[in-house]
Amino acid sequence: MRKEIKDEVNKIVSQIPERNRLAIKSVDWEDRIEKISKLYYLENEDMDLVLVETALVLLGINETDTFRENLEDLGLSEIDLNGLVLAITNQIFNPISKKIIASIKKEAELNNTSWDKRVNFILSGGDYTNFIK
Repeated sequence: MRKEIKDEVNKIVSQIPERNRLAIKSVDWEDRIEKISKLYYLENEDMDLVLVETALVLLGINETDTFRENLEDLGLSEIDLNGLVLAITNQIFNPISKKIIASIKKEAELNNTSWDKRVNFILSGGDYTNFIK
């Protein structure tokens, strides 16, 4: 089943903005998920769940808050669950978000706009009313 999941995720990734797509593809997150999952002795079905939940966060479909909640179904102890989430955050989410922010900063420098305004605009979902005061 993992191949079907990866193919579907790659299909969706090809439709997201280029900045995010490049950042996601720059980190071999699927391999990292497998390695992290093996550290916690997860079976194939559980590994697939971790893969899907991670993909949903990377694609912006789920928030990181619900990520941990959705992984509670794995039946891991609280300590192991915290370790799993921390490992995924440190090895996958943080590097990808740093690359996206670096890309935004670089783009802002080229366009002579302040990067924090760009980030705030993107995070607001493109709503200009958030900046009118």
